[in-house]
Amino acid sequence: MQSEENLSQDGQSWVADNAVAAEEAYIHGDAILWDYSCARGCASISGPSRIGGNAIVEDYAIIAAGYVHGDVHISGNAKLFANAVTGGIPTVMEKASVYGELGGEIEVRENAVILPGMIIDNPTSDVIHIGPDDIVIERKFKRKSSLLTPPPGFQLKQRITMKKHHRGEER
Repeated sequence: MQSEENLSQDGQSWVADNAVAAEEAYIHGDAILWDYSCARGCASISGPSRIGGNAIVEDYAIIAAGYVHGDVHISGNAKLFANAVTGGIPTVMEKASVYGELGGEIEVRENAVILPGMIIDNPTSDVIHIGPDDIVIERKFKRKSSLLTPPPGFQLKQRITMKKHHRGEER
């Protein structure tokens, strides 16, 4: 660590001996920086985030929730966050690069790039796998969703059918 100001004294955040938090980078909440990873510039890493495996988080990147590992670059104004509906968090690994925004159950891998301005926020429990040449959806068949359950006290309205009249006659 460059300075004690890079690591919050509140929460369970931690920077391993073999990781670097430098410049204005800030590690807080329950975030962990480990395994030769580096946070620099004005990067902010918080929440249930795990950054390791030679990953670099730099510039103005914000990681509020996510798993980042394996020669990954999170740069520019990138954002990783938990989806507001499912709480799912993104995973970035295997030399992928993120410059845009990712939320929810998303896995970016194998040299894939999320460009600046791209926003992918997955509000389902399905996992979106983004590779350099493909996008694959891993469908979760045993879903539990309160969104599909009627709210308490919900009553189905009965339909009233009316007879149609045509030129004064019943049909």
